Amino acid sequence: MLRAACALLCFSCLMLQAGELKVEVLEVQGLEIEELEVIAMDYAPFTSETSDDNGLAFKLLSDALSQSATLVKPQFLSAARAHRMVQEGKWCASFYPPQSPNDDHRLIGLADEPIKLGLYRRREEAPFVWNSLTELAGKRVAYFRALERDGLGFEMTQAGMDIFSVETTRQGVQLLAKGRVDYAFGDQTSGPALMKQLGLDPGDYQFSETVFRDLPVAIWLNLTCPQALSAFHYLESHGYIQIDIDKR
Repeated sequence: MLRAACALLCFSCLMLQAGELKVEVLEVQGLEIEELEVIAMDYAPFTSETSDDNGLAFKLLSDALSQSATLVKPQFLSAARAHRMVQEGKWCASFYPPQSPNDDHRLIGLADEPIKLGLYRRREEAPFVWNSLTELAGKRVAYFRALERDGLGFEMTQAGMDIFSVETTRQGVQLLAKGRVDYAFGDQTSGPALMKQLGLDPGDYQFSETVFRDLPVAIWLNLTCPQALSAFHYLESHGYIQIDIDKR
């Protein structure tokens, strides 16, 4: 037990020292350190405030910028606050997307495999598919409070679905498990992980074969922010691909 505790403590120390070591190296090289504040919701396993590396997406971003003078500084916010800050233009980088991207916004891919967004339900024998959301009219779905009036949330309401507002995917999965909603919005990766954390059997639930969108693991950069502009030039020069926003 003592060895295990010591090993965990050493691992945590190494994670903290990694950032400190980068600062020391940059100072020795005489480079000016730039902190890039990155807005994110707590959306494990991609972005996680309680994880040592802040989740998969943050690890990919930190690795991509590891040889640059830019230090990634996570800024975890509620969905409502993240939505407000991004819409008001008060951001440098964000894993939360702007509702209406403009010419100053860039989306840089960090991984090849996309995230599939869809719905979870209690497992049934029939395939979980639909051709139109109107086929789900009258059903109750757990969906993000900050987004319920826009985009997909608006489409669900127009199709006759009843939205149960939540702040996190975790809350949606809990409501589904308790039978308070028919569906919970989520993605194909984080859902099973959350279910295991909650003591649920992922095999009892079914992710939709119909998906709303395939999203890349990518970072939004606001080029009006000097730190974001520096990060953009570095990533672009090191082979990271800019995603065409118009084709998303």
